[in-house]
Amino acid sequence: FVPSEHTVLAMAPSTRQSSVTRLFAAACTLQWLQRAVITVSAEAVSGKHLSKDYLTLRYHGLDSGRFGSASNHPFGVCHSSPATCMDLKLWECKHSPGDMRVPYTSYAQLGVLGSGSIHNPPYENMGGSRLLLARDVPSPQGFLQGSSQLVLWSGCNASCEDCTNGTGRFVLLQQLPKCIATAPGGFFGIMYNDNLGQLNTHENCWDSLESFDLETEKHVRVQLLLKYCVFGSVAVVSCALLTLVLVWYRCHLTRRRERRRRDLLGVSAGSGAPLPRTIGKATIEEHFPVTHSQEGNQCVVCLLNIEEHDGCRRLQCGHEFHADCIIEWWTHEPRAGLECPICKHKQRLRGEDSEDLQETGDASNNAAAQGHSEAEAIVREAI
Repeated sequence: FVPSEHTVLAMAPSTRQSSVTRLFAAACTLQWLQRAVITVSAEAVSGKHLSKDYLTLRYHGLDSGRFGSASNHPFGVCHSSPATCMDLKLWECKHSPGDMRVPYTSYAQLGVLGSGSIHNPPYENMGGSRLLLARDVPSPQGFLQGSSQLVLWSGCNASCEDCTNGTGRFVLLQQLPKCIATAPGGFFGIMYNDNLGQLNTHENCWDSLESFDLETEKHVRVQLLLKYCVFGSVAVVSCALLTLVLVWYRCHLTRRRERRRRDLLGVSAGSGAPLPRTIGKATIEEHFPVTHSQEGNQCVVCLLNIEEHDGCRRLQCGHEFHADCIIEWWTHEPRAGLECPICKHKQRLRGEDSEDLQETGDASNNAAAQGHSEAEAIVREAI
C-alpha cells in the first residue's frame, strides 16, 4: 500500500500485499484502538492525521557522569542512561521539555535544502523548542513528498506551519533506533515504539536532568550518612569492648592484689588456719614513742631531714624516722612483724619472747615424749 498519514512509522511503502498481510494489519489496527495510548499532547498540523505509533526522544545532556558507566558506547547511553524524554507522533506539533536540546544537521527554506548547511556532528537547538515529525524530505530541488524517511524538525513556530512548509532546522532519521552524538558533547537518542506495550522506550526517563541530579545527590548523601552510621556503630562497639576489657583487667589486678595480701598474711586457699597477729598503729606507738632527734638525721621514708622540733621514732637498731612516716610505712599493708626500712633488723615487741619460749618448751616436750615412746618400743621388742 501507499504510505500516508495513517501508516505505521516502521512500515516501508509497498505496492503489493497479500490478503494475509492485510488481515494481519487490520488485526493490529484493532489492537491499537483497544489499547490505551500513552498520554501526549495530540496536536496534528493542519490537514494531517496523527499516527498510532510514535518515537521516543531521549536527551542525556552533556554531563558524562550520567552515562560514563554505559557498557555499549554510545548506543548503551541512549537506551538506559538517565534522560529527559518525550513522545512524538507522526505529524504531531509538540513543545519539547525545557532542558531537551534537539539536534539538527541541516536547514531548509520552503523545502529547498540550504547550500553548505550540513553539520556533522549535529548542532543543538535551545531547550524548549517546538518540534514536528514529518515525511516530506527537503532537497536541493525542493520537497520529496511521500518519502519513507522521517524528518525531525525543530525550532518551529507555535503551529509548526513554517516547518510544515519546509522552513526550519531538521535532521533525517534514516535508521531507528538512532543515537546521535552532538557537537557540544551531548547525546540524543531516538527510539521507535509501536504502542503495543511490548517495547519499553522510557527506561530511566526523568522529568528533567536537574531532578535526576538532585535525586543522585540525595542518594549520595544517604549513602554517606549510612557510612558514617556504620563507622559510628563500629566505634561505639569498639569502645564498649575496650571498656569491658579494661574493667576485667582492673578486677583481675584487684584479685591478684588481694591474693598477694592473703599470702603475705599466711593464709592459704582452702585452709582453716587462724590469721596471724596483725600489728596496728596502737602497738607501734606503744613500743616506739615519739621523741626528738638531736642528730639531724634524714628520714629515708620521705627523704627529708629530721629537725629538732620534729617528732621522730627511734627503732631498736638506732635508726630514726619521722613519727608519722614510720607508722605509714609499717601500716600501709597488714604486717605480722616489724623490720627497719634501712637495715631490715627485726623489731622485737613485748610478749614475743614468752611466746617463743612457750613454743620452744612445747617442742622439747614433744621430742622427749617421742623419745620415751621409742625406748618403750625397743624394750618390748627385746622381751
